Amino acid sequence: MTVSSIVATNGLELNPTKTRIVYVGRGVTPAGVIREFTFLGYDFKQRTLVDRNGVLFRQIAPGASKAAMRGMTRTIKSWRVPRSSGASLRELAQRYNATLRGWIHYYGKFWYRNFSYQLWSVFQSRLVKWVSCKYRLPQRAAERKLNRIRRAQPSLFAHWSLLRSSDARSRAV
Repeated sequence: MTVSSIVATNGLELNPTKTRIVYVGRGVTPAGVIREFTFLGYDFKQRTLVDRNGVLFRQIAPGASKAAMRGMTRTIKSWRVPRSSGASLRELAQRYNATLRGWIHYYGKFWYRNFSYQLWSVFQSRLVKWVSCKYRLPQRAAERKLNRIRRAQPSLFAHWSLLRSSDARSRAV
């Protein structure tokens, strides 16, 4: 019994432009065979992972898709955070935390460094620019001020919990 006949018996039909066979096994793949696919905002492809003992291994695993990351970046840019210099930092947190938390919970199930770092860097750079505009500080001073605020109130913004504090500190200073 083929996949098409199973689908047809349930009253469904496959979209020929979206349906394709993907090889997700290990080992040598024949030339021209597709090895990754995107579904519900996740890219399923072979990734290098680390086991409990610190040993690297390769496995097919999901991660936030490139299209989803572009969409999140576009959304963050559309917020125009630096232009909200009349708002307080707490108001910005109330305004954007629900969306940031939603992304973190949806894509955080399958956590990868590129997702956490990209979301961190895109929104954090907007906050640095906001501090720079609000307090008329050069960028380095704005980064330091925002870093002090992050250390004093680590749960103010949802994305501040993404990276380990040592990573975040080195990036923000």
